[in-house]
Amino acid sequence: MNGLCEIVPLLARVIGSHCEIVLHDFSRLPNSIVAIGGGLTQREVGDPINTFALEKIRAGANEDLINYRVELSDGRALQSSTIFVRDDRGVAVGCICINLDMSHVVKLRDAVSSVARLLGVDDQLHSESELRVNETFPKTVDEVMAEAVSEAIREVGVEPELMHKRHKVHAVRLLEERGLFLVRDAVDYVARELGVSRFTIYNYLNELRGQEVEKA
Repeated sequence: MNGLCEIVPLLARVIGSHCEIVLHDFSRLPNSIVAIGGGLTQREVGDPINTFALEKIRAGANEDLINYRVELSDGRALQSSTIFVRDDRGVAVGCICINLDMSHVVKLRDAVSSVARLLGVDDQLHSESELRVNETFPKTVDEVMAEAVSEAIREVGVEPELMHKRHKVHAVRLLEERGLFLVRDAVDYVARELGVSRFTIYNYLNELRGQEVEKA
């Protein structure tokens, strides 16, 4: 990782101000950023990994993701790629994330597409198959956990104070699948948000993992 740490900021400077390159070291989760070049997302060394990457790690980090679209809350459009760094055994030990600010290109494409539609010309510039990802870039570990838990609660569809056990187990299953429990102190955070003890969360996790073993 040390050699990559030196290359990342230099490579970002070569590509230009519209580029950001981030290097994550999974041995330092959750505060895994060990090198960064560019400032598109305003992150720094020591900032945490996001929920999108956590989910990929939990799933085994089997496949690199190249040229997917991310729309930021301020309206900017990024073209992003996540490339996993592997050790001699093929195990993912980190990842390089490349973000390119494509806002001006997207605006130009959309303008040309609008004119093409007015003229009745086939729009060859717009691809509906373009992969879009709902990715955010939190600055703190608490933001990472809050985002993951809020999303899980939305999917369960029941507020924590009204949840029965099955709802809470469902929420924990979602959070486990998305890798949140790779984050230190996540069990305590989830327990507080769901209104149960940390031991209850461990029991839910053991129950879910037991079900996985039975299915296998």
